Amino acid sequence: VLHVAQQLSGINAVFYYSTTFLAGVIDSPALGTALVGAVNVAATLLASGLMDDHRRVSMLALSLAGMLAGAVVLTLALAGTLSNAWALLGVVGYVFFFEIGLGPIPWMIAPELFTADKAVEAQALGSQLNWTCNVVVGLGFPALNAFLGPYTFLPFIVVIGLTLCFVLVSLPETYGRTPDDIFKDLVLSETGSVGAIAVGYGAVPTHELEYELAMAQTKMSRERSRLKLVAGY
Repeated sequence: VLHVAQQLSGINAVFYYSTTFLAGVIDSPALGTALVGAVNVAATLLASGLMDDHRRVSMLALSLAGMLAGAVVLTLALAGTLSNAWALLGVVGYVFFFEIGLGPIPWMIAPELFTADKAVEAQALGSQLNWTCNVVVGLGFPALNAFLGPYTFLPFIVVIGLTLCFVLVSLPETYGRTPDDIFKDLVLSETGSVGAIAVGYGAVPTHELEYELAMAQTKMSRERSRLKLVAGY
């Protein structure tokens, strides 16, 4: 989800076509593009220092909220509701907030969510989806811009808003936790209310049995993968 959202948020529409949609809005679209690139570099350096000390969900929520605000400001400026100077401010804010959350975290979170035997597959799938959506946005933006005009960023605003809801409601926190911790919490959240019934009678809680069964299945899957690797097929 995060890899798809990263591209469908429209970030590469900004990087690829900023001179196109800023033409006629600011005096020098090329200068605006250069400023966006400088902000991109500065925000990337800032993000590299933030990732080790901050929760993933919090950083993503801040990133998406900032991008949403930047995209709305940009759209209002392109539509003439705000002055032209706001268009450049919206783009700069949009890129800055992207780089402190939605930019780096999708590439970091797979090894934090999945155990070693699944992380490579998850990262490979995420990378394929990421580049596919990159191509879709890169090739499709000119037609979208011609069709929607000043409201070109409305589809991106919808994607950012939906992704923010997903992050706040469904994305598990991975900072400072192992994949097994996260997996256990997911199992307990689904079965915890059932397991509570058995505790009063001295029985093993159902949710603990569910977790142990799931862990046993995971270990068997890892062992099969290891044996296949040893056997050479």
